[in-house]
Amino acid sequence: MRLSIALGALAVILAVPAYGFQAFSGSACDGAAGANVACDGSCHAFDNRHSFRADTSGNAHCVAFFVNGGCGGQRFNFTGQAAQCTNVNTGTNIRSFRCFSGGGC
Repeated sequence: MRLSIALGALAVILAVPAYGFQAFSGSACDGAAGANVACDGSCHAFDNRHSFRADTSGNAHCVAFFVNGGCGGQRFNFTGQAAQCTNVNTGTNIRSFRCFSGGGC
């Protein structure tokens, strides 16, 4: 019985993303907030977003932004992002991103 309870608790813990990323429509992590997604290297849309916050626990992240949807085209890396609001001002429209836990892309 204890083993099944422990395994159930472990499954719940593993289902929650360890590292989170959230984008915002405003330039200072304000405005409309996007979904909180895991920093697992998967590709996500960034249309109509201008700032982001990665992992409020303080772990370092690297976020790669792309001018095309589907994480293609010109790439801009933001490294060492942790528990801070970052304005994405690259001089061009950003359409997608990949977030990685750790300091490097």
